[in-house]
Amino acid sequence: MEFSFEDFKKRAKDTNLSKWEKIGFPDSYRNGIEQQIFEDIKNKLKLKEAKDVLDIGCGCSELVEHLIHFCNKQQSSLYLLDSNEMLSNIDNTIFGSNIKLIPGCFPDKEVKVKLVNESMDAILVYSVLQYVFIGQSIFQFIHECINLLKSGGRLLLGDIPNFQSRERFLASVNGKEFLSNNVQNTINLDHTNEERIDDSVIMSILLRFRQFGCETYLIPQPGSLPFANRREDILIIKR
Repeated sequence: MEFSFEDFKKRAKDTNLSKWEKIGFPDSYRNGIEQQIFEDIKNKLKLKEAKDVLDIGCGCSELVEHLIHFCNKQQSSLYLLDSNEMLSNIDNTIFGSNIKLIPGCFPDKEVKVKLVNESMDAILVYSVLQYVFIGQSIFQFIHECINLLKSGGRLLLGDIPNFQSRERFLASVNGKEFLSNNVQNTINLDHTNEERIDDSVIMSILLRFRQFGCETYLIPQPGSLPFANRREDILIIKR
């Protein structure tokens, strides 16, 4: 079973966990890598052109700090959406007047009310969609995201774990070598296939949102990123 929103609130308050463990990763998977992850996100979302940016499920690691520093420099409005518990872990000394915190679980009513008058050039949902898939309608979630986009705005559903992509990789020569050298994962999750995103879910997202006036793209991650061999990114552009 994947972590729930309430699980992450508890992890955010656990002082024994590192900032990466609070968001569900062993340190070895993210420590020293998040600048590279951010560069990939920046390019896919065209953040240099974005004036209003929303990060849904932003977490509290260095990745959100890179985003904050970038938006401060660009003088872009940045909306950070996560639980109060998670948001309180972000270093508030780096906040500019352009940074707006939105506590809550998207797309709950009280959260949408706070965003009702906003329209975004870019929305980031990174390493989050698998938790949405367990707890709510994945299609409703994405529709609500698209509703917040300006025409031409970009939504990045990033770092999506596709278990069939993972199985294909692990069955390959490179995958077997990876397994023999793999860093021990200290965070264990019990899964059933019914709880996992697979090829059919990925393809249904790509096809469905083309029917709602969007362009959709399945984009690989750079090989240098920690999950490039078994996770995928979906870019949705609102027409």
